[in-house]
Amino acid sequence: NPFVVFDCAKVLPNRFALTLAAAARSHALHRGAQPRSDTPAANASDLALREIAEGAFTPAESGYFL
Repeated sequence: NPFVVFDCAKVLPNRFALTLAAAARSHALHRGAQPRSDTPAANASDLALREIAEGAFTPAESGYFL
């Protein structure tokens, strides 16, 4: 879905926080973290964004205090 970033912006309107959250979750997925979404994705970055859009993350995971 090319509009996943727009869905993410509804959850995290601050683009800096969104970037940090997506990077942190993508790194966690690369290290072997279990996906929190049943949505098939091409790579960890796509999956991280989809999880954020679905609200399946915690603000502490962003590395930035929201």
